[in-house]
Amino acid sequence: MQETLTAQENTVARCGDCNALLSLPPLKKGELAQCPRCHGVLRNKDRWSLKRCSIIAFSILLLIPFALNYPLLSVELLGTKIDASVWGGVWKMATEGYPYTAFLVFICAIFMPISFAVLVILLQFARLLNKKPRNLLLALGYIKPWVMFDVYLVALGVSAFKVRDYAAISIDIYAIAFILTAILTTLLFIKINPNELWNDFYPQHTHPSNISATHSPHFCPNCRYTFMQPMRDLKLRTRCPRCHSLLNKTPAMTLQQTWAALIAGIIMLFPANIFPISYTYMNNIGNGDTLFSGVITFIGMGSYFVAFIVFVASIFVPISKIIIMLYLLCCIHFNWRHSIKWQMRLLHIVHFVGRWSMLDLFVLALMMSLVTRGQIINFSVGPAAFYFGAAVFLTMIATSFFDSRLLWNIYDRQQAK
Repeated sequence: MQETLTAQENTVARCGDCNALLSLPPLKKGELAQCPRCHGVLRNKDRWSLKRCSIIAFSILLLIPFALNYPLLSVELLGTKIDASVWGGVWKMATEGYPYTAFLVFICAIFMPISFAVLVILLQFARLLNKKPRNLLLALGYIKPWVMFDVYLVALGVSAFKVRDYAAISIDIYAIAFILTAILTTLLFIKINPNELWNDFYPQHTHPSNISATHSPHFCPNCRYTFMQPMRDLKLRTRCPRCHSLLNKTPAMTLQQTWAALIAGIIMLFPANIFPISYTYMNNIGNGDTLFSGVITFIGMGSYFVAFIVFVASIFVPISKIIIMLYLLCCIHFNWRHSIKWQMRLLHIVHFVGRWSMLDLFVLALMMSLVTRGQIINFSVGPAAFYFGAAVFLTMIATSFFDSRLLWNIYDRQQAK
């Protein structure tokens, strides 16, 4: 990749991670361009075509009714067979007094995966009809981080381990449809790139010859577009000429949004760890489990690997995310001179692991469906479930608000000295 702005066939692009201004040569199929400073991916031709992705999305929509509505696991209590399904768990959670917790599970396990597949198919139709799907591309970028079917697949295994000591458990044949849907959704999640779709539908035309010494190119963080002149709306606000997003967000506003979401997540995490997240009743004697005591229960059952997974997803990851985000924000506010590579590595880790904290809520939804009331063994969601789900949502939102370019601005000022 060339760094000089000389080749006329090259295009100019800013790195969305470190704000470096670079000249990108034309890429061939299977190639990708990385920023030489922060190693962030700028362009990627190693991806599947939209046509192939739409075929996978259509397959997901065919399988998802069987994956969501039909039984995945079954237990037998007193000769009665009880089935657990994704929709059954959400519905039972909603109708038995926990509608807000059920809504959080519904968003990540049902609504977002279906919307994700539908948007990919609509984008293919837009290409066939030669339309410019600006709103579809914006929606795809917002929805993609919240697709968590792979997390629900792990929750299915954790639920099976949790119930096996109380009753005979069996896996239904419809679990095959669920596993296939999870695999296809994960493939689609990996192979489709909203940033490259923006370049396909709205090709970038900023060339090195258009850059002047007095005017630096603008950058839109929503569609990753580098351009010289922003457009203005009727209220004279600056907008991206490609996705029409507002560009008037200052670093102070970005930090305020990040702090607000993070502080709200921290507040929610206290009751999430203090109150019981679930209740198990045996012979009408209730036993409440907090996040930590649930891990201890798995250890007592001898399920050390499951205990490790639950501990990492439910305790270690949420607390680590908050500590890392607090550290990065303090680095910006107090201009701490630490390794920028280490800071970026921490930020990438937070982006990658944040979604796995929803594992506990998915397990609760399956358990609500699997262990019904009125049996010898009853199961109920505790008050901490909503607080925990809200903490996960808020910390993910805080991470999405955080702008890594603020860290690089400090690094650049230090290098200039």
